[in-house]
Amino acid sequence: MPHFLRNAIIVAVGLGAAAPASASPPASPVARATLAAPGNAAGLPGAAAPVEGQEAWYVTRTLLPGDIVNSDDVTTRPTPRALPELLPTDHSVVGLEAKRRLYPGRALTESDVGPASAVKASTPVEVLWRMGALTLELQGEALESGAIGDEVRVLNTATSRTLRGKVTGEGVVEVSAEP
Repeated sequence: MPHFLRNAIIVAVGLGAAAPASASPPASPVARATLAAPGNAAGLPGAAAPVEGQEAWYVTRTLLPGDIVNSDDVTTRPTPRALPELLPTDHSVVGLEAKRRLYPGRALTESDVGPASAVKASTPVEVLWRMGALTLELQGEALESGAIGDEVRVLNTATSRTLRGKVTGEGVVEVSAEP
């Protein structure tokens, strides 16, 4: 008997009794069961149960990372089988940015698209440094890509120091100084 079954309890379906794993096997056939968390078919906590034939977004042409999804780039159609990670059609994908290469016929997942980046890595950005009523404007280079509201690292090109700030607009990062 495998070591991981030594202290296991075997439940005989239909007999209503439990016996230690060392007991002899029941004479009648034993049914197999699959356990899943209550409330979802995938067994994942908090995941909604996928519905077979649900409508999902599908890519109609190749999209590269950084491409903005247009209405011509996607279509909806029923899924062939239940998949919990698919992006349902009640989420609008037009205007979102492709986060990885997407090929025609591929169903979209939440990790495939996201908010459009307002700051791209390795590009010049305007850095606004604020302390109370004082605002300094300087040039920097984004070390990370980010959408509006994301926190990114920025290199101050004049001092070669790395700053961390919040993306507030297209090509603009705001750094708040602590008093």
